[in-house]
Amino acid sequence: MCEARVILQDAHGNEVEAFEDITTIVPEAGALKLFDLYGGHTTVAAELKEVRLLDHTVVLETSRS
Repeated sequence: MCEARVILQDAHGNEVEAFEDITTIVPEAGALKLFDLYGGHTTVAAELKEVRLLDHTVVLETSRS
């Protein structure tokens, strides 16, 4: 399977696994829209930090306030 898990990283480098089974990530007006295997979606205010292809993992850095 080609789904990815998404980890959110805060400004201090703390990582939290936030989403699983993500199939598509679309940039959208300063945010990222995440689509999952089951047809659901969510929008996250974050920037792409790292893609770990061998681990099927995407790391997003949450927007700093």
